[in-house]
Amino acid sequence: MNDYGPAPPVVFYDQSASGGSGDAGSEKFDDMHLPRKPVGFSAYPLADRVSDGPIEYPTTRPQRTRWRGASEQTVLIVLTLIAAFTKLYRIGRRNNVSWDEAHFGKFGAYYLNRTFYMDVHPPLAKMLVGLSELMAGHNGTFTFKGGHTYPDYVNYRFMRIFNALFGVALTPMAFLTFRQLRIPVQFAAMAALFVTFDNAICVMSRFILLDAPLLAFTALSLTMLACFHRQRAYPFSPLWWRYLLLTGVALGLVLSSKWVGLFAIALVGFYTVVELYEMFCNVHMPVRTYAKHWGARIVALIVLPLFIYALTFKMHFAILSRYHNSANFMPVGFQVRLRGNPLARQPYDIQTGSYVRLQSNDPGAGYLHSHDHKYPTGSQRQQITGYGYADQNNFWGIDRRMAAGTFKALDDVDLTAAPIAGAIQNGDLVSLRHNSTSTYLYADAKFLAPMSGKYAEVSAVSADSDDSKSRGAMWIVEIVSPEKRMNDGRIHPLGTPVRLRNLANSCMLMSTGERLDKDWGWGQSEMACEVASNPGSKHTWTIERHVNRDLKSVNMGQHMSSSFLRDFAVLNKHMWLTNNALIPDHDKHNVLESDPVSWPFMIYPMRMVGWDDKGIKYLEIGNPLLWWGSATVCLLFPLQILYWLICWQRGGLTRWRAGEFREYIDGAMMLWGGWALHYLPFFLMGRVTYLHHYLPALFFGILFLVYQIYYVSIWYLKDRGVRRVLYTSTAVVAFVFWWFSPLTYGWDKPIRELKGMQWAPSWPVYEDRFEL
Repeated sequence: MNDYGPAPPVVFYDQSASGGSGDAGSEKFDDMHLPRKPVGFSAYPLADRVSDGPIEYPTTRPQRTRWRGASEQTVLIVLTLIAAFTKLYRIGRRNNVSWDEAHFGKFGAYYLNRTFYMDVHPPLAKMLVGLSELMAGHNGTFTFKGGHTYPDYVNYRFMRIFNALFGVALTPMAFLTFRQLRIPVQFAAMAALFVTFDNAICVMSRFILLDAPLLAFTALSLTMLACFHRQRAYPFSPLWWRYLLLTGVALGLVLSSKWVGLFAIALVGFYTVVELYEMFCNVHMPVRTYAKHWGARIVALIVLPLFIYALTFKMHFAILSRYHNSANFMPVGFQVRLRGNPLARQPYDIQTGSYVRLQSNDPGAGYLHSHDHKYPTGSQRQQITGYGYADQNNFWGIDRRMAAGTFKALDDVDLTAAPIAGAIQNGDLVSLRHNSTSTYLYADAKFLAPMSGKYAEVSAVSADSDDSKSRGAMWIVEIVSPEKRMNDGRIHPLGTPVRLRNLANSCMLMSTGERLDKDWGWGQSEMACEVASNPGSKHTWTIERHVNRDLKSVNMGQHMSSSFLRDFAVLNKHMWLTNNALIPDHDKHNVLESDPVSWPFMIYPMRMVGWDDKGIKYLEIGNPLLWWGSATVCLLFPLQILYWLICWQRGGLTRWRAGEFREYIDGAMMLWGGWALHYLPFFLMGRVTYLHHYLPALFFGILFLVYQIYYVSIWYLKDRGVRRVLYTSTAVVAFVFWWFSPLTYGWDKPIRELKGMQWAPSWPVYEDRFEL
């Protein structure tokens, strides 16, 4: 084998367990831990063709590898400095709020002024943005409106540098990952430089965005997994535990930044399943030892990431203590704790003549709402909907018609009697009058809800109509799980959730979970009435706001309690629903959106800012050689494996030494699996997608490209050919990065003066064919 072939493992930092002098008490990966293949089964058939014996791992302490006299520390430092230069060069050139800085800079400022906000992403990366603003001396008053010039008191350069450091970290982590996969220093450096010289990763690291922290934590997850994989010969040793726990920490960090982190968890999960299955096939492993492997992975790879994820939300809630109307979907016990919340003080007892705002306990359904528009089908009466924002059309006057216990049958109800005074109690019969249109809430089983088509329609009927004085307009109030301090049988705001049962149909007012047609229902939530044997949150309502000028307001916080787990669950469900509601409009083209099928070959790069001649222009365009090359090797890899399997079945593969294929396939499946898991799920998503969603998959794809170049080179080329591939590939990739660098670092002249950038007809460099 040539000088670049598989060599004894080299560890950049001292690891006593990577050699024969492992830590005291650690178990060697001997017959007990080595997976034994059962009869007829071969998880790695190509290696099995050569030898059925144990895979031999080096057991001597490795010597430090030197590259022309340079230690690995020196190589790593030089690579990191190159990455820092590419990410930080002229980083403050554009002094305007650029692209999604308008969102994430604003969210970071909310942490400084401690104002609650709602976003579809978990909070960790945005808290890091807030930390950068705090360190930069920002006071939280700048609102980060898109295109606005940063004022002098906002040190936006420092904020961008802070964010860019996460992009810089990708380079050393790529290097260390390859070293842990037993790749020589030269090709590990090549992988690090390839990651450094991608224009898209570079430009997305240079602004106040979430992509750089997400990529850094994704890369950290891969690096820690590779380190843990390297320690598989020494289970339960201190280093084995260290890297297992650090893998869990990295997974918690990436999941807490964006839900895309679930793909990194899936990668580690698949790796773990294969490991545990191989141990299961080893009949020599004691059950107790096998159970310890399960327990260790459950604690480190499931419990620990979830703990970190929940901890970030705990910090999120602790910091954001001021009220904003975006908190209206949260449990009311949480809302009343926010400073400045108008719900914190209101009348305590709800009585005849009070006006109430009813909020569905079904997240995303909103407030009980009506407006002067009719259903196009069914009864064609006035619509009843769910609306997600505070509005005058959400208020309903409530009248007590009969006291609980005074009616046992329908004939006992006097529909013509005037409302009776007093506090409304559990079991009372009430009517609900819409404040803005003077109509009554009405259920009619003769018609079905327009969208779901299986529940009774609810509508609003005129106060002058006979329907308003019928049983269909009468509702029985039923209290559900009141706050302990409010459990007195009466209806109170915030703390006594209720269900409303229609007197005529015995059905309950509910949110169906469907959305009305946007042409006539404006996409608002559908409301209906269901005869429910097992009612749940869709049938439950909270009186969120109570207005009665004749009653004195009290501090509602004294009567309410809150639960972190409940608040945590409600926020995450709302994040999920909001994220799924971000669907593309197929009737028109959005120049920022793109489909996943176009990503690997970079069909349509994205303009990040305006494209006028005098402005500084940035294009999210990657290094074409890296994008096209990584896409090609990733798409061809399944065919490569299929070809090898066919050759193996025909006995045509003899190149593999004992353990060589296993070493190759372990690394290949980590890298290719990371690409596939971070890319293919986007085809199943209905939400809008953008080119930057491909960057985590691209990181894996670039590493896999170098991985394939390395192995193909040592298989088919001599030493001189390997060196030529190494140096030529790196030089060409660096040149292409420089060629497109004007669009990465900003071009402030007319774009026509920048020649040679249109490598594909669909690229919006000189003109955007979709621009109006």
